[in-house]
Amino acid sequence: MTTPKQYLMRRKLKISIVIIMLILLGIGIGVKVHMDTVETKQERLVDRQAKQNFKNIIEIKILEKGKASSGSIFYIVEITNDRDTSYKVDLDLDDSESFGSVEENWIFETQLGKTNHKTKVIYLSGKSETF
Repeated sequence: MTTPKQYLMRRKLKISIVIIMLILLGIGIGVKVHMDTVETKQERLVDRQAKQNFKNIIEIKILEKGKASSGSIFYIVEITNDRDTSYKVDLDLDDSESFGSVEENWIFETQLGKTNHKTKVIYLSGKSETF
């Protein structure tokens, strides 16, 4: 048989466990929201970088994110121009003028320039925006 004192101790323990679990859940959600915000900011930088380096872009689709051995972050993007031609390039997030072809297709070299009009951007999450 449990005494009232033991009952109160068990109840306090259960309440403490629930409070700790809620705090940990809140921290986990906060970290996830923060990481999503950082990811979105990086993807928007990639969008701007592509528009600064290539002309006549209609659509940018971010396909993959990676880390180079030097620790820099790069994105592989598919760019579609106004001639309905697509090409894939990798863009280095740390160096706004560093890019290269992912495929054997070097058509992107003829597209060097700047895009000033709005383009559709499709992010890794599948969400799309027009900038």
